[in-house]
Amino acid sequence: MSLSVGIAIGLSVAMVVVAFLTWFYHDTKHRDLDEWVQYGFSGDTRKYFIRYYQSMGISMLVFYILFVISCLALQSDGNILYVTSDGEQVVAGPIGAAFFGLDLVLRGGFFDVMEHFEMRATTLLMDRSNGWFVMYCFVFRIYFALTLIRIAFSFAYIWVRIRQARRTLLSEAIGAAGASGKKRRRFRLRSKKKSGTPA
Repeated sequence: MSLSVGIAIGLSVAMVVVAFLTWFYHDTKHRDLDEWVQYGFSGDTRKYFIRYYQSMGISMLVFYILFVISCLALQSDGNILYVTSDGEQVVAGPIGAAFFGLDLVLRGGFFDVMEHFEMRATTLLMDRSNGWFVMYCFVFRIYFALTLIRIAFSFAYIWVRIRQARRTLLSEAIGAAGASGKKRRRFRLRSKKKSGTPA
């Protein structure tokens, strides 16, 4: 087994582990964010929330870059990875490999939409006679699909919670302002009564 194949296997295992942790560790982090929004909403909460999702986006970008580099390394070891729509085997350069990876990311994110409408980001296809590379691409695609789904639903949920917290704070502030206004009016009435000034 060549070094490039070993790296591809290691990267596949890493994507599976990270996808697993994203779904389960993300639940714990999600509860922390939810409690923070509910009990201590502030500008810091939003910053922490954005930083958390930025870190997840960076990890996805890192896996994308590593996947493209891995494909280039596999090709340099003589592995045939890509074919054209006519079935002709081709060797892709860095740009071609990058667009192939982007195509897998989009297919993972949009599921069967791209398949149904036959949309592609590249003319390159995976060489399906190379079974292990097909599985490697499948792991990469599913990793992005699972991660993007989790982020999308979580982002929407937390955003709604932040808006609810803002409305609650606003209504409490309006209520407090109304209560203080009533107290001031009562105080003025009492003062006028004591001084004998007609109300």
